[in-house]
Amino acid sequence: MLGQGLVSKDLRRLTRREQQVAVFVAQGLSDREVAEKLSITRRTAEWHVEQILSKLDLKSRSQIASRVSLAEALGGPLLAADRPRRDLPPKMSAVLGFNPAVNETHELLATTRLLDDAPHESHSKRRERLISLAESGYNPVIVTGAMYALALREVAGQFPATKFAIEDDSSLSADNRNVTSLVFADHEGSYLVGAIAALASRTGTIGFIGGVDLPSIRRFQIGYVAGAKVIKPDIKVLSNFLTQPPDFSGFGDPAKGKVAAARMYQNGADVVFHAAGGSGSGVFQAAKGAGAFAIGVDSDQFLTAPAEVRRHVLTSMLKRVDEAVKEYVKEYVKASARMSQLPRVMTFNLANGGVGYSKSNPEVLPYVATTDDLQRQIVAGKIRVAT
Repeated sequence: MLGQGLVSKDLRRLTRREQQVAVFVAQGLSDREVAEKLSITRRTAEWHVEQILSKLDLKSRSQIASRVSLAEALGGPLLAADRPRRDLPPKMSAVLGFNPAVNETHELLATTRLLDDAPHESHSKRRERLISLAESGYNPVIVTGAMYALALREVAGQFPATKFAIEDDSSLSADNRNVTSLVFADHEGSYLVGAIAALASRTGTIGFIGGVDLPSIRRFQIGYVAGAKVIKPDIKVLSNFLTQPPDFSGFGDPAKGKVAAARMYQNGADVVFHAAGGSGSGVFQAAKGAGAFAIGVDSDQFLTAPAEVRRHVLTSMLKRVDEAVKEYVKEYVKASARMSQLPRVMTFNLANGGVGYSKSNPEVLPYVATTDDLQRQIVAGKIRVAT
């Protein structure tokens, strides 16, 4: 059980079971669905809802959702995302990692709220957001994307009781006991799609587009080039980063992505891999225009791309942010119960399924046997992918 000191004032009036029911109601579940989740009868679920309404002086179920989202039972994790919500693929969304963790641990944390920001937001705005969350009692606070690193570095020490987790940055956890770095072996997954690109290329030229020139995005590039060259040592790899820090708009500018990719196709590339967030949709459009292939990132973008460009999405480098958040929340629950420290670093790689590649497009199937063999060699330690 998590420390009672974390429970929001309003929700302390409720029993543990009522808190659980309140969170599920806030998620939009019916009484029948709540009953199934908690292995109770529907009538018992209805009774708990009546008790919640009475104790919190509410008139309707919709007010429960409002109250829980304001009160955040147990402080609740709050996800501050560095991309607009529409650019977070559902399967990869960190939000999706939260509810399974609650279900698996049978612990109540809170309804998850997703805060969106934009790539052009200032450092001071991100810093203010983190301070506001910590002061409001959110615990833990999970942020996705390296653009939050500087703000978190400045804020974490001011709130030692708040646990933070950050994706895509491993520099903070060494100096801050309350920060956990969720580190992905992007270079390993990129190695595999680099091999696929080389296998699929007929011109001997492929491309890489990074959204912003960051160390985390360079890892994609390095792995991609290494994987391509293990298949064809003389292959030519064109590279471009759409913007330089502190300009993070390269993660959300499809027009810029389309122009950069079109230029690569004109220069002979027939496969282009993007690690550019929302700019990737422009890369897919350019691939369609050139009659060539693109490679997606984070989620299986063959499944989510518009129908008119889908067949041009050869594969995607999978990055299981949902799994990372799920495992982190489970560790948070365990650490809170045992009064122990959270891990400073949690790594997600090919060996534990944290990264990989997609096989939804039939066009990739001829290359699966070779790519899976490379994956086995990486997992076995026979191939070490540089970073």
